[in-house]
Amino acid sequence: MAKNIRPLQMTLIPTLKSKFEQLVRLVFVNSITRKNGSIILVEYPKSGGTWLSQLISSYLEIPFPRHRIPSLKKSLYHSHYLPKYNIPKNDKIVFLVRDGRDVAISQYFHQLVWNEKNKLNPKDVNYHRSQLRFENYDKLKENLASYLHYIFKSRPSKLQQFTYMGNWYEFNQKWIEQMKKADNIYLIKYESLLDHPHQTLSELFTTFFNTEVDPQKLVNIIDQYSFETLSKRKKGEENKNSFLRKGISGDWKNYFGEKEKEIFKEYTGDLLVELGYEKDSNW
Repeated sequence: MAKNIRPLQMTLIPTLKSKFEQLVRLVFVNSITRKNGSIILVEYPKSGGTWLSQLISSYLEIPFPRHRIPSLKKSLYHSHYLPKYNIPKNDKIVFLVRDGRDVAISQYFHQLVWNEKNKLNPKDVNYHRSQLRFENYDKLKENLASYLHYIFKSRPSKLQQFTYMGNWYEFNQKWIEQMKKADNIYLIKYESLLDHPHQTLSELFTTFFNTEVDPQKLVNIIDQYSFETLSKRKKGEENKNSFLRKGISGDWKNYFGEKEKEIFKEYTGDLLVELGYEKDSNW
């Protein structure tokens, strides 16, 4: 019996610590952040939120607390929260969007394929693999149709996922609806940030944060957090074992067939068109 205690503790203690941190953050973004001028960045997972958070916090020189209890001073909070409770009342909310087809591919690698990051905390991969018993998890093309149904229909327990943000369609649709009736939300596309980082960030800082842009400072920060700098690879050079897998947009075209396209359309309707990713539904 004693032999089993330590492995259980090694799994349980980090999980409880993580849930407590998530609870504290949820309390903060519904109360303290509204008073201390903090910035809330919301995104559906795998949309580039960590990257954009690093860029904004570094340029504005404010803390970006990750995986720890935040302080009481002005900070940048990266989150996957839906616009519920007092969250939409925060003064500055940056809403980051990414093409849902690319999100699905990135999500697959994150949830079902081992990489250097999830090996340190295997709980999520083990959970999703227990829900999707594929014969070979490395065969994404073969598994993609079933996986798309899974990510749009499944709903994890509170123990697995403390705050449920819905699927890609639900999350972005609700934030779009909120944005249409408020002026405290600024939308950025991951693809714009990837292709035109200087222009995209300059517009964000000048129009939303009313901050003068120092061109050289911005160049330095963009370079500091670029895919090439952090991964030591060029964009498009894939490393499935890395959290920074490929660093490009449009990767979905390498995996989606007609069946997968129809499944995606079934769950997302015209949202790709509304967001400007497609001209019509005949993609």
